[in-house]
Amino acid sequence: MKRMIMITSMAVAIGCTADLSTEDIKVAPYKDGKECAVSLTFDDSMKEHYTFVAPELEKRGFRGTFWMCGAWMPAEPQHDTTHFTWAEAKEMSDKGHEMSNHSWSHPNMTTLPEDELKEQIQKNDEAILANIGKPSTTFCFPYNAYNEAVLAEAMKGRVGARLKEFWLGGQHSPKEYLQKQVEDALAAGSWIAGMTHGINYGYDCYEDPSEFTDFLDYLKSLENRIWVGTFRDVAAYVAAAKGTTVEISKDGNEITVVPATNLDKDLYETYLTLEVNTGGKKVKAQQDGKSLETLYRDGKAFVSFSPFGGAVTIR
Repeated sequence: MKRMIMITSMAVAIGCTADLSTEDIKVAPYKDGKECAVSLTFDDSMKEHYTFVAPELEKRGFRGTFWMCGAWMPAEPQHDTTHFTWAEAKEMSDKGHEMSNHSWSHPNMTTLPEDELKEQIQKNDEAILANIGKPSTTFCFPYNAYNEAVLAEAMKGRVGARLKEFWLGGQHSPKEYLQKQVEDALAAGSWIAGMTHGINYGYDCYEDPSEFTDFLDYLKSLENRIWVGTFRDVAAYVAAAKGTTVEISKDGNEITVVPATNLDKDLYETYLTLEVNTGGKKVKAQQDGKSLETLYRDGKAFVSFSPFGGAVTIR
């Protein structure tokens, strides 16, 4: 018996109990089988992103996405106390945060001629790679302004761009509003991205910064249901899960899953989650001779595998 579903590339052999069927296996829409995803994004390279936001995220095991404009990045902190430096950006990146492209100098990109549009994107890409050592694979449009031409240019060599967001900033986002965004995402099984600039200062700051940390605590309380991931990580996962076909077959006690994808491995490098309804039974999973991380929740096993790897066996 064979069944076709959508996911990513590799061959997976599952040796479980005799009563396990192909209907008991699928690729989870989000990492570790979470019900929805939330990305926390912060614009304009503000100093307190380094001094306040990143540490608060790290306390809770979260990582954020910070959209930077290279023209605003000081080489030394004494030159500018309102923006973090390139060295501080690299430190944030080394701790797992995503440092990505918000254009070189924050123009409305829909007003630019083609050569200036390309320069705004490429110059910032080059600066990010030179100073942080990692390419920028996502994009955030200044003023959230884009058209088809801007989007097409910005998406070259990227896994995604922020096209829609909810306000994370205090003046726009009372507690009830923020929690409603999450509740709606859980109900819909969707991915949402929050956006703000300042927390303690700026036009969209909070009257009381504890409102921001309270929201982080609220997300933390739901971590068994919500994946809080960087914009790049969620975008790559979602694209990989959608951009793959998988054939699942069973032979005796063994189920084999064979995926196929045309995605660029270097750009979309990610791990997907195989959700196996085991009825609470434990499994052992391997891929390319190595044990795979497997989590258990609600009578299911969640196996983390590389869509670009070889055969996976689960016993």
